[in-house]
Amino acid sequence: MKVIVLSKVTGFTPILAQSSTSLTQGVSSALGIVMLIGFIFGTICVVGGGFAIRRGDTDAGKLSIIGGLIIAGAPVIVKALFTAFGIGGSTADVGTFQ
Repeated sequence: MKVIVLSKVTGFTPILAQSSTSLTQGVSSALGIVMLIGFIFGTICVVGGGFAIRRGDTDAGKLSIIGGLIIAGAPVIVKALFTAFGIGGSTADVGTFQ
């Protein structure tokens, strides 16, 4: 009630947590941002693993590459697990993987 009155009196526009969208739309947007950050971090791990192998540290390089692939591919892995166990139509979805 306070936000409605404040917005009508001062022209205040609600942002972020006070937005007028539904919870599922907000969660979907947040998941999309988390996926993007995870993909970038996973790609950096894979590149770092390649540089470690080039320096001669093959064990650390292999672990970094495998970890980076798991991090970057986590949304696809989770979506496949959800579909395999029959809960593919979840409430907060970030889109279809094609």
